[in-house]
Amino acid sequence: MKYLFLIISLATILSCSRKYGYIYDENQKPLENVMVQDIENHSNKIITQDNGEFSFLDCGNLIIIKKGYKTDTLEKFGCKPTGKCFNGHIFYMKKEK
Repeated sequence: MKYLFLIISLATILSCSRKYGYIYDENQKPLENVMVQDIENHSNKIITQDNGEFSFLDCGNLIIIKKGYKTDTLEKFGCKPTGKCFNGHIFYMKKEK
């Protein structure tokens, strides 16, 4: 019984870990200050750091927004079981013309 509790606790901790992604420009340089927002829960949002990194514990499809760049969606890359995890994935934003 003690081992079962340990396994369940460990699984819970691992499943609640933050999932990281990165936003870069077309020249493969990190983009800072990109708003990454859950499409279904607009209060669930984060701004990318200077290395382009963002992270969430739980999210659905995402939208990425930065002035001077085309707004884009990251569909099916949420943290929920129905989406692909974006852990370590790099997404690219194109400049507006």
